[in-house]
Amino acid sequence: MNFVESIKMAFSSLAINKLRSFLTMLGIIIGISAVITITTIGNSIQKTLSNTFNKLGAVKLQIYVDRDPEYDGPWEDLTKSDMMTRKMIQDLINEHPEELTYSINDLFGKSEIQNVDGEVFSAYLYGVSDDYFDSFKKQITKGRALSKSDCNNAKYTCLVSDVFVGQYFGDPDYDAIGDTIKFEMNDGNNIYLTIVGIMEYTDLEKNQLGFNKAKNELEKKTTVFLPYNSMLKFEGLAPEETYVDTAEIGWTAKCDSETAKSYIQKFFKRYYGNNEKWDIEIYDPVEQLGMINTVLNVITIAISVIAAISLIVGGVGVMNIMLVSILERTREIGVRKALGALNEDIRSQFVIEAIIICLTGGTIGVIVGIVNGVLISKIASVLLNTMASEYAEYITLTVSPSIPAIIISLGFAMLTGLIFGYYPAKRAGNMNPIDALRYE
Repeated sequence: MNFVESIKMAFSSLAINKLRSFLTMLGIIIGISAVITITTIGNSIQKTLSNTFNKLGAVKLQIYVDRDPEYDGPWEDLTKSDMMTRKMIQDLINEHPEELTYSINDLFGKSEIQNVDGEVFSAYLYGVSDDYFDSFKKQITKGRALSKSDCNNAKYTCLVSDVFVGQYFGDPDYDAIGDTIKFEMNDGNNIYLTIVGIMEYTDLEKNQLGFNKAKNELEKKTTVFLPYNSMLKFEGLAPEETYVDTAEIGWTAKCDSETAKSYIQKFFKRYYGNNEKWDIEIYDPVEQLGMINTVLNVITIAISVIAAISLIVGGVGVMNIMLVSILERTREIGVRKALGALNEDIRSQFVIEAIIICLTGGTIGVIVGIVNGVLISKIASVLLNTMASEYAEYITLTVSPSIPAIIISLGFAMLTGLIFGYYPAKRAGNMNPIDALRYE
């Protein structure tokens, strides 16, 4: 009997008693579906984190002053000469203008604004660099974002929100591009800024700004962005006099994170190479994501191994049903041996039947596992939109079954059939044909 005929006989045997065959497969189905569900969830979480990470524009290096590894003194020892300045960062970017970018934002102050109807409302002014909006994916609906020219030349320009436009002009859809606004600062000074762009807030930003707690439109405290160097100019400061706690360094397509790190380390070695107390530290969010993925992998593998234990129970069930099947087919085995079938032929037939049972159960388990993963993702999406709608636009749920896990699971199912089917098959192959023919 060849291999193809053995497979046909195996399926015929399964079809004779469908319910018993299904119950035999059930342990395999449960074990495989549990493993596939768990690995699908784990893989999907990793993909979702990666996509959300990129969508948020979080792939920037954060640099800050920290203690030297060999120094454990108090932070009070940190002096201005040990700190980074805006000029240092700008010099770093100027050395690699086509490879590195610098994003910065700093609170300038709170301002009172009198609108066209004479009513007063408040806004917070932030000084930002020109690439700030690329990092945070601000949605510009009219006009443009602040440009490099605005920042480098310290122009009196600003970018406001549609909420601000509604507060000032009474109509959030009003085209305010080119209009000049008077801002009364807390220190008593007045500054005049010309609107060059209008943006929309995301649901998350509205929640963070407390719009849901405002009793009316004028109580909503909005954000106004002006060029960082313009802010310094209003404060009477120069870049070399401006100290920076942290800075976010990005890179262009002509560079990568590792090269950017080497540029930063080489540059700041000039300032901190001989400093025995303080040094520049670099925080890479991508490394943090890698650590999270590693933890997820370990957890997924550990839970999958526990779930796979049910395959042993399924294997015992396969062995049990194969022994019962051999007992029921004793006369068939005797007839086949009388007609010239070898022990190897009988063994291979029953081993193939056991493998077919496990492989069929494994295939069903894979399908069930993938369906479970999709259903869980749909439930997670509904919960996200219901309970945390402000985060929904940032999170892209991705269902991604693990192909290696599917292949390994099917291979393990076949191995289960081979291991737990070998003993019953060997027992069938070693039967005495005369005793088998006499069996009632």
